Amino acid sequence: MIKYCPDLTGFEIRESYLRGGGTNKTVILNHCLKDACVAYKNSKCIKYNNDVEIKEGGDK
Repeated sequence: MIKYCPDLTGFEIRESYLRGGGTNKTVILNHCLKDACVAYKNSKCIKYNNDVEIKEGGDK
């Protein structure tokens, strides 16, 4: 599993389906760019100092 990057978040505004509901703001999260990002090196994000890839089913 790959973590989401806080710098690649955005939002989309949609009109509500119901009358009188106003608008809905939806947050869009994007995956880490890995090798295309300058802050990525050896499976780590240097900017946020954390691992980008998480091993699934590891020890608990």
